[in-house]
Amino acid sequence: MKTNTSIEGATPLAQEYSVVFEAPEPQIYTDAPSLMRLPSGRLLSSFALLDRNHSDPGVPNREIKTLFQRSDDDGITWKPHSSLNLDDGIPFICRNRVYFLCKKIGRTDIVLTCSDDEANTWSDPVTLFEGRFWNTFTPYVVRDDTLYWALGAPNEAGDFNRVGSRAVVVAGDLTADLMDPTSWRISPYLTYPGTPEGLSADLFPFRDENPDGGDHWLEPNIVNVNGRIRVIIRLRIDGMATAYMCAVCDVDDEDDTLNLRFTQFYPLPGGQNYFHIISDEKTGYFWMTASLPTNSQDSEWGRNLNAQGFLGDPGNERRFLFLYYSLDALNWFPAGCIAMWPSPLQSFNYASLIIDREDLLIASRTSKTDRTNTIMIL
Repeated sequence: MKTNTSIEGATPLAQEYSVVFEAPEPQIYTDAPSLMRLPSGRLLSSFALLDRNHSDPGVPNREIKTLFQRSDDDGITWKPHSSLNLDDGIPFICRNRVYFLCKKIGRTDIVLTCSDDEANTWSDPVTLFEGRFWNTFTPYVVRDDTLYWALGAPNEAGDFNRVGSRAVVVAGDLTADLMDPTSWRISPYLTYPGTPEGLSADLFPFRDENPDGGDHWLEPNIVNVNGRIRVIIRLRIDGMATAYMCAVCDVDDEDDTLNLRFTQFYPLPGGQNYFHIISDEKTGYFWMTASLPTNSQDSEWGRNLNAQGFLGDPGNERRFLFLYYSLDALNWFPAGCIAMWPSPLQSFNYASLIIDREDLLIASRTSKTDRTNTIMIL
């Protein structure tokens, strides 16, 4: 991280960056980028491409695919590596083989593919679980040779990110053949329990045409806290007017029975937007990237932003990307501002991070203007 660049008198930790990928057209954007170091020493990043018009019935869907980019010089420059006609997911390494756990295009089924040449070529995907699921690149954890990952699921009406949204956890046996679906288990659906009285000020009442669809949870993180597997889930409450709040769930895995249960609501910096939590086994700390809003309950400011082209309510502001550390993944200390933009129409968001020797490497989906979309390494 370099600290020789300042914006508006502040000095972010990592304002300088390298570009991994830049969307070729304004209507194309990316999902959250993954980041990993391959056995050869190369850096690898993956991200899904999406079309801003993909939900418009009058516009034919552009095919969504996942791109892989590589760097042979520690992140200074990046080149195309491979692609998959699959939706977003997580890459991971087991016994020097690269796996990609993801969904099919259209947020259907959970599938797995693998590569024996560091993600250059891929096997045919194997369907692990049928249904509709979604998560962008959020962390996975390993405990006792079992890999755990949490995903979102639609409500009973089949709608994602709406009232009644659900979550699940999948578990894979890392000692078995991962390409065999019998090596994987899935928990029953867990439905958002509803917003308790007093957490919402009802400042931004939801209408049928509102794209956020009422209070709900989405984009779960999963952590291993001293052997306890917990799922910490982003909350959209009152149009993100109630910021800094998450839901905490616990994973029970006994006698081959996998279950996810809601435990409590808990304050979390940036909990209204995507956050990304990893653990540092060497120090015992957890590290988290989060986007902090400046004025989440000011409806007039929000209307002024919308008139300029801002998407969503004011709690959706994503121009300040912060770094935090914690001992328990619940109580967080600020480490500093990673990067910032001067305008609320710009953003650093959907950031992921890895511990790379003595450094933290951070990949971020980024809007340098109100419509451009870029993946950057900070």
